[in-house]
Amino acid sequence: MTFNILHIDCSPREESHSRGLSAAIVEMLLDAAPGGHVSRRDLGASPLPHATADYATTLSSPATLAAPVPGSLDLSEELIQEVEAADAIVIGTPMHNLTVPSVLKAWIDQIMRAGRTFRTTPTGKTGMVTDRPVYIAIASGGTFTGELANQPDFLTPYLSTVLGSMGLKCIQFLSIQATAFLVGEAAAAAREKALAAIDLSVVAESPRIAAQGGD
Repeated sequence: MTFNILHIDCSPREESHSRGLSAAIVEMLLDAAPGGHVSRRDLGASPLPHATADYATTLSSPATLAAPVPGSLDLSEELIQEVEAADAIVIGTPMHNLTVPSVLKAWIDQIMRAGRTFRTTPTGKTGMVTDRPVYIAIASGGTFTGELANQPDFLTPYLSTVLGSMGLKCIQFLSIQATAFLVGEAAAAAREKALAAIDLSVVAESPRIAAQGGD
C-alpha cells in the first residue's frame, strides 16, 4: 500500500518561503514513508476558477443539490476525491492581508460541500471526511504570534474551523514569520526552526505505514 501525499501550494512566487517550507515538509514525510506518492495541486501557478453561477445554484438548496445542474459539481468532486485519496495533506500558503490568499479560498469553496464533506445539524456542521494529518506551511511578512506580534491572525483560526468542519482536525501549523526581514542564512535558519516543531508521529501511526511495516 502506498502512502499518498497531497501537496498544495498557494504562493504565486516560485521561490517563496511557503513553497520552500512545504517542500521540506513533503521531504520529511517521504523520509518517514519511503516509497510514498505525491500528488501536486499548484494553486499559485494554476489558480482554480471562482464558484460559477451553476455551482452556486446547485448548492443553494437541498432540492437543487438533489438535482444538480449538469457538470456543476465536476470540479468539486475532483478536488474532494484528491483529499480523500491522500493519507496526508501539505498546504503551503502565504498570509495575505491577515488571512488566506484568494486561491486557497477558491479551493476551500469547492471542497466544502453540504451532503458530501459535511452535514448540517442543529448544533453546526459535522464532518464527513475521515481525519488525516494536515500540515500547513505559512509564510508571513509580519509577525502574528508571540511577544513581537504586530498583526492579527485570521488565517489559522479560519483554516482550523473550516477544515475541522469537514472532519480534518489533525492540523499542524508551521510558520516562517517576518519574512520581509529575512535574507540569506537567516531565511534558512527560520525554515529549520519551523520544521523542528513538526510532529510526524501521526504519519507513523497511519494504517498504510503500519501495513508496509508488516510486509
